[in-house]
Amino acid sequence: MRPATLAAGLALLLFGPRAEADQIIDVHLTDKVVPGAKPALTITAFEDIDRLELDLKRDDGTRVRIEKTNIPRNAKRTFELPQTKGRHRYRGTLKVTLMGGGGGSMNLDFTAMIMPALGLAVRQGELDLEAHTLTLRAKRPVNRVDYEIVSDTGAVLGSGSHEFARPASVVELPWEQKPGKVLKIALTAHDQEGFTQQLSLFPWSYSIPHEELVFETGKWDILPAEAPKLDRSYALLQRGLAKYGKLLPVKLYIAGHTDTVAAADYNLRLSEKRALAIARYFKAKGFSFPIYYQGFGERSLKVPTADEVDEPQNRRAEYVLSAEPPRMAIPGADQGWKRL
Repeated sequence: MRPATLAAGLALLLFGPRAEADQIIDVHLTDKVVPGAKPALTITAFEDIDRLELDLKRDDGTRVRIEKTNIPRNAKRTFELPQTKGRHRYRGTLKVTLMGGGGGSMNLDFTAMIMPALGLAVRQGELDLEAHTLTLRAKRPVNRVDYEIVSDTGAVLGSGSHEFARPASVVELPWEQKPGKVLKIALTAHDQEGFTQQLSLFPWSYSIPHEELVFETGKWDILPAEAPKLDRSYALLQRGLAKYGKLLPVKLYIAGHTDTVAAADYNLRLSEKRALAIARYFKAKGFSFPIYYQGFGERSLKVPTADEVDEPQNRRAEYVLSAEPPRMAIPGADQGWKRL
């Protein structure tokens, strides 16, 4: 290969699609990465190469010299650049020597950037499944968001893309979808620099119907006579896992509640201990997915009552399969779950 042909091929492959049948390498530049990754040049060889030499100077004076030898046909080699933050311009040469002689070199001039992740988030209360809208927040402006809505059967209910005339860190995202229960909302946000980040939301939950356990007053031990109730609930949990476990990262959330008899602080502690006892029972039965528990005491009464009212329906537990903390009308409920 003549040096002039090699240099022309490199320039075409670096800045555009492959255009010549006799080009001997392909150069791919990864110039935009997030912290923890490094910009890099990846070389694909179309001929046997004896030596690749990269010699660059960064705009802050740092020299980058990297050499790789004995690269067989169809192999790839990557030159990582020693950059950990910010934006830098690199100038220099890439030299190629073929097995048996010949080769060439070309000039390189490019900019590489390391930018923080977009930090996508949707806060509690900012997703409305009925209105088909959500508020997406990012650490820096985004100019486009792609979305896909997936049902609890795995079917795609809707997909599309929104471009924003004015990039912003907080954007409203409406969507259109077919009827169905939403299991997953997959979002891909793009910023002005060409960076992307994905965020998956799982606004789905499956409440396990069950018989309520009877505990002795002030206690949380599971009575032997009550264990069959938990065994029947466990069987329903396993059915739910068999149906949904392959579609999303399932977790079990156990919430404990009490009536208004006794002090509120006492009821809060008692309900948590009972929720923990149920969690441990399911764990001992062989439940292998993550289990979280939380006690709410008398903060979420099923039947509103005055204080010191013995109401059996308020002494209850909830077993919920979900990928995220289940939505509850209790301030701070999403932050209080404890993992078993």
